[in-house]
Amino acid sequence: MELTAGAIMSHPAICAREEMSVTELMDLLAENQISGVPVVDTEDRLVGVISITDLLSLEADAPDEELPDGSDYHTSPAMDGLAEAGGLLQPAEAVCDLPVSGLMSRHVITTTEDAPLGQLADLLLSNRIHRLIVVRGEGIAGIVSVSDILRCLQTQFHSSS
Repeated sequence: MELTAGAIMSHPAICAREEMSVTELMDLLAENQISGVPVVDTEDRLVGVISITDLLSLEADAPDEELPDGSDYHTSPAMDGLAEAGGLLQPAEAVCDLPVSGLMSRHVITTTEDAPLGQLADLLLSNRIHRLIVVRGEGIAGIVSVSDILRCLQTQFHSSS
């Protein structure tokens, strides 16, 4: 039997509200020891996604054309910013009071619970993202992250040896 998103996803999904401030988002991420979340509106509809990498990439006063484009999946400008901050996960002070809605990505890559593991890996790699939002109807069923896939593979490897 092939593994699916429904079998390996983290659920229930921890979500941010679009009106939440960056400071509140950082608290949510730290409290749950996660690096990104789907963003929902007041009716719990999926409206975006935001991650710590997005926040670390921001320069509050930089014009859009100067913001990093995330084209290098493995060595992003966000990781350079992390090193300069001495390893502390903190965005620039100027963005802390901004609402998540103004910083989130509105282009959300989703999948369904019946999507096979290989398709999930393909989506993550081809879109250069770290998490997929798993939807059920109009709601959010869970999240599949790179970590979920690695945990699944680790379990399979150990059970076969």
